[in-house]
Order: sequence, then structure tokens, then C-alpha cells
Amino acid sequence: MLLFTLISIIIFSATASDSTKVRKNRHPKSLRFFYQAGKVLQTNKFVQGENAAKTPVDIFQSASFQYGIETDGRKIWQQIYGYPTWGFGFYGVNFFNKTELGTPSAIYSFINAPLVKRFKKWSINYEVGFGLTYNWQPYDPITNPFQYAIGSNNTVFIDAGLNADIQLGKHFDLTAGFTFTHFSNGATRVPNYGINLAAPRVGLKYIFKNRPEFIKKEIPEYNKEWEYIVLVAGSIKQLAYQIIENTGDTAYLAETYGIYTLSTGINRQISYKVKFGLGTDISYDNSYNSYIKYENGQTTERLNAGDGIKLAVGVYGSFELVINKVSMVVQPGWYLYREEWSVPDSPTPPTESNPAAIAIPKRKPGPSYQRIGLKYHIFENVFAGINVRAYNFSIADYIEWNIGYRIKWQKSYRK
Repeated sequence: MLLFTLISIIIFSATASDSTKVRKNRHPKSLRFFYQAGKVLQTNKFVQGENAAKTPVDIFQSASFQYGIETDGRKIWQQIYGYPTWGFGFYGVNFFNKTELGTPSAIYSFINAPLVKRFKKWSINYEVGFGLTYNWQPYDPITNPFQYAIGSNNTVFIDAGLNADIQLGKHFDLTAGFTFTHFSNGATRVPNYGINLAAPRVGLKYIFKNRPEFIKKEIPEYNKEWEYIVLVAGSIKQLAYQIIENTGDTAYLAETYGIYTLSTGINRQISYKVKFGLGTDISYDNSYNSYIKYENGQTTERLNAGDGIKLAVGVYGSFELVINKVSMVVQPGWYLYREEWSVPDSPTPPTESNPAAIAIPKRKPGPSYQRIGLKYHIFENVFAGINVRAYNFSIADYIEWNIGYRIKWQKSYRK
């Protein structure tokens, strides 16, 4: 709930704060309903069929309700983004495996904006949503031993896609599109393979009262800026270690580690919307190359468990989509230095005769890492944010909370 609260405050602050001077003329509101049916991407063995039902979890259906605020261009950022809709939603999904996955639902914030521009009766839009999913049936070594995709009751909800809006009348819009959805807890609790969905969706939107009358103003030319940034980030991550008992049974014990990052870089904002940059990270990851094996209450193997060389140095490229005080951040990175990986392979996955042998995977991270998240400028030069950090462009590793400072300047050119 803390994660959803932060995301909601960030998006609400970036949008609602612009309307404080015009409360007597509020933005129109809308309500939209979506339905989806599609594919569960086969990214781990649980959804591939190594589960209690011995059946792939490969299809799903979902429904979503959205409460939206229809902007009209009274602020520059609204006009620049083609008069977007932003607001809050409720999402529910059915994996047809209630026993092992539960009945997940999500609350989230979203923004929906035209990809190019609005036409008279229709538009092609992109939509991004961030929030919190709850009501998972998580992994349990006794009651739910096969379900190592999700190890917690709550996960992050990330949803992104394209859609087309077609006006049906004074108050109604028909929506059709396609989305990608990701669920993960960022390894704050293991196991955490995550679940990914891809599907088309259809929806119907009702706009209360009248549609907004779009305001068109002359937009001043943007003065391109440079900025130097420095930030610190903190994270926690769980790893699961093997325990072998006198009976021969295998279980797992979770340990929590801290991860700390110092990052610095230079960005170039080339328009009201877009910012590019390059930077470097120095990280201390207590979980990296950590492995412990217990037998009958005694430690029989120990590898760099909280000790050893934990430093890593990386470089990254940065893209930011700037929406008023909020930025959506995407940063692909590559390690220049990291200790060689030496953790032994995981035991054999569970079988029907030995479900307690659930193997919580110790996946070897690749040479690259990625961030996707949100950044909010609390003051002109002070910002805070949250990122999901991943590797191999597919596996969520952990969640980063960060705070930073920037120094801005413009470079003048002589003709």
C-alpha cells in the first residue's frame, strides 16, 4: 500500500496541482470499463505446467474500471500531451487457477494520451499504469509448494499499451487496444519469478456532463537545458537458502539483504517532453554471490553470504518522458566491473512424490541491467523516485527507492 500511495501522490501532484487556481471550472470526469482475454507469457516453469494441476497457466481474463479526469489544455503540459486523460483504476484478473494463484486485484494510477494528436472523432493513444496488486495466493512450502512465481500477497502492478478511442456520441467512446502487464514484488520476498501477460482489450467510456472544449494556446519554444544529477538509492532483496533436515526433506530459509547505489550522470532535455542522458552507477549489493546451505541445523556451505567483494560499477543510458513534475524513466545499463558469479545451481524442481523439494531458483544475472520507474521533482532541484530494477530485459531483480539533486544550466550559442 505504501508503494501505491507514493505513486498516487506523484501523479496526483503533477496533475491536480495545476488545477488549484481553476477549481470553479473543474475538468470533466469519465468512467471506463475494460475487458481482456489473452496469454500468460511462459516465462517460468510454474506457468509452463510444473504445478499441482499439471496444467499450463497460459490464458487469463481480466476486467478494469477507471475513473478519469479529462484535461482541456488550460496548462501547457496538457496541450503538449494532446489533452490526456489521467486518473485511478481497479483491476481484477482470473488465471483459472484460484487454488495456487488466488484472485489477484490491483489499484493503480494511469495516464492515457494521444500517440501523435487527436483527430476530430478518434485518436490513437498510449497508456501507462502503476499500482499495487493484492490477494495473491503466495508460495508456501507446505500448502502451496509449486507456486514459486509469486512469493508474497502483494506485488507491483505495471501496465502499458496502445489503444484507439472512437467517439460514439456526446458521452460515449469505444476503446480497443493491446496491453502488456507485469506483476512482481522486486524480490522483497522470495520466490519471485513474476508473471507477465499480453492481450487485446476492449472498453467503453462514459464522459459525465459535456466533453472538454480543448484550449489551444501558442506554445513558447523550449529552451534546451543540460542537467547534472547525483542520487542515492536503497533497496532490500531476499534470497532463499537450502535446508536439509535429518529426515532428508528439503526446505528453504529466506535471508534479507541491503543494496545501496550511488549514481551520477548528465541529461539533456531537448523538448518539453523528452530528456536523454548518460550516467554511471556504483553499487554495493550484499545479496550478490551469496549462498548458504544448512544441514541438520548446521552451516555446511557458505559462499560470500553478506561478505566478500560486493561492489559493482556500471554505465547506463537514460530516457525520460517528462510530464510536468513527473518523469517516466527507462535506463538500460551494462556492468563494467562485477565479481565473477560462483553460486552453485539450484536443486531439481519439485515432483509429485517430493513437493517439498521446491527449488527456489538462483538465476545467474547477465552483464546488463535495466530500470523502469517514476521520478517526481519535490522542489526545482530535488527529486525522489521509485524504480523496478531488472536484468536480462525480463526478470525483475529488486525495487529501488531514491532521492537526488540536480544542477541545471543552458548553453548559449553564438551565430
